[in-house]
Amino acid sequence: MQDKSKGTELFACWARIMNRMIRSESIPRDFGTDDLLFPSEIHTLCAIGALPKINITNLAIQLGITKGAVSKLAKKLVEKRLIEKYREFGNEKEILVRLTPQGRKAYLNHEKYHNKVFSRIIREVEEMDSDQAVFLLRFLGMMEEAIDGCIQEKESPAVDS
Repeated sequence: MQDKSKGTELFACWARIMNRMIRSESIPRDFGTDDLLFPSEIHTLCAIGALPKINITNLAIQLGITKGAVSKLAKKLVEKRLIEKYREFGNEKEILVRLTPQGRKAYLNHEKYHNKVFSRIIREVEEMDSDQAVFLLRFLGMMEEAIDGCIQEKESPAVDS
């Protein structure tokens, strides 16, 4: 039997990670608010918690999803009383979002959960030298670009050759 190439082995590992992420996205969890929150919902809360005074457009950019998807998530989170929409005085056009006290509770509990689950990875990354960190960030950036390219290709209408 022939040894797998490094690239083949890397992509097989990446595929397993992606499949597990997809599975994980379907499992809701309670972060101390008696609401079951899907990963997309809690990660939206985290982006809002980390970036106060954020609007839907910038939230979409931060999360890497469409404005329509963010609007749907925001509507669900408003219904669950985890975020609220508001306008700043003097700017009646722009709608901003912020965490409610319950939303902040979920956000902080999620941060504790992440620290517990990812503490080993965080420790390893913190111990990397700058060349290792640069390589890892470059690699992840290439993966992100490749996935963006796949999405764009799938969402674009087919062109006859």
